Amino acid sequence: MIRKIIAGATALAAVTGFSVMNAPAANAYAYWKNGYFYGDTSYSNNVPGVYAKVVGRRDVGRQLYYMTLTLTDTRTDSQRGALRVRGYDKTTGKWLAYYSLAMVNGNAGTARPYSVTFSTAKIDRIILQDGIYGKTYGTNSVTLFNR
Repeated sequence: MIRKIIAGATALAAVTGFSVMNAPAANAYAYWKNGYFYGDTSYSNNVPGVYAKVVGRRDVGRQLYYMTLTLTDTRTDSQRGALRVRGYDKTTGKWLAYYSLAMVNGNAGTARPYSVTFSTAKIDRIILQDGIYGKTYGTNSVTLFNR
């Protein structure tokens, strides 16, 4: 049942310009509800012990994408959990927007949600990745916006 719901949400997301890239349906989620997009990075092959959640919406008239990001580190160790959001422009082939967030220390916990806004006037794609601060980010990503 859950897989059918996620598959339906992914199909809806693909029609509306949002999708989960390389994310097995059993682990990650991405869906629309009441005009908002909900997604997370708890997919396989991500950085172990770290995940990010996003609630986002696009304002087409103003060409803005609003998102609220929450980062969680599930392990207490010397590594600091992190996330990054990037906006890509196909015309120039460059990342035009960038935002990152890292845990204060290596303790397990959840950071307070942060609100971020990207302009979609030139950005064609926005992705979210989780990782370890100063070291690596997961090879998979959640696509928040794709024109």
